[in-house]
Amino acid sequence: MLLEILSSIVLAFHLMCMNVASAGPLVCAWLDWRSGRGDDVAHRAAKFLAWKSLVLLVAGGLFGLLVAAFFWNDDYHDLMHVFIYKIKWGAWELLFSLAIMVVYAAMIARGAPRSWASKLGRASLAVLTGTNLLYHFPALFIVISEVAAGYIDMPQTVDAAIFRSLMTESSVLARSVHFWLASFAVTGVSLIGYGKWLLRQKEEQEAGEKIATWGGRIALVPTVLQVLVGVWVVSVLPPLMQQRLMGRDLVVASAFGLSIVGALWLMHQLSAVAFGDTKPRTLKLAIHLMYIVVILMTLTSRLALARSIHPETVTNLKAFDDD
Repeated sequence: MLLEILSSIVLAFHLMCMNVASAGPLVCAWLDWRSGRGDDVAHRAAKFLAWKSLVLLVAGGLFGLLVAAFFWNDDYHDLMHVFIYKIKWGAWELLFSLAIMVVYAAMIARGAPRSWASKLGRASLAVLTGTNLLYHFPALFIVISEVAAGYIDMPQTVDAAIFRSLMTESSVLARSVHFWLASFAVTGVSLIGYGKWLLRQKEEQEAGEKIATWGGRIALVPTVLQVLVGVWVVSVLPPLMQQRLMGRDLVVASAFGLSIVGALWLMHQLSAVAFGDTKPRTLKLAIHLMYIVVILMTLTSRLALARSIHPETVTNLKAFDDD
């Protein structure tokens, strides 16, 4: 159990890093557009978020390797062999996004855009890197996790066409949307953190309040929408996972219940920030609640999934490998 908790914490930090790396550039596009209209505070927020997205993309990759070290065994080795095409392609996509993000962050560091061409060009780079990450990576790892648990039947090989069909599985699609919304929520909280840091400096009070309020609004909307998406996710989960969430497994049900309470409390704090409450205690509580909710949700998901690959799945994988 201790190993499950530790691995879930590492996985949660990996997810939060990738949340900001994915949605951060999309929020940057909006902030950068505002900066082109003379909003200096928006430019500072865009510059901060662009570099943070870049750094967290690298950190997320490193956390991902650590997560793999926790879960790696012979069964997962066989599973990775089945997905080798998508994994290799994903590595190239990751490097592509990293390269684009470096260029984008460097452009923002030079100043606000001065022409429509510059605005459109920079926005296109931001949208390209953000959507590229959001499209490829959540679905890939969700599919792998559900195949590992034996909830999705595995074809002999996974090429692009087969993977696209797996992406449309109801549970995969629902959990992907959940990740997309979480990405914007965590990114908004990152801006709250930046605003909180600025508020510590007397000469930065106005900028800090403005950025923290933006962050609260960006985080609040997807967090509220997660209520509806959460119902969708639970409704399409495999029966065994549903049973664990609903009380068959006391630990899973407890973690799930605490995560719901934490999410409701988080909504209350984000609402306060979104409407202008930028007191240090309010901002600090919103940030910490986000960490707690993500960790609890990750632990719930980890425990609700089968804790090892089903025997019949392993047999099938080995049969595929022998073929």
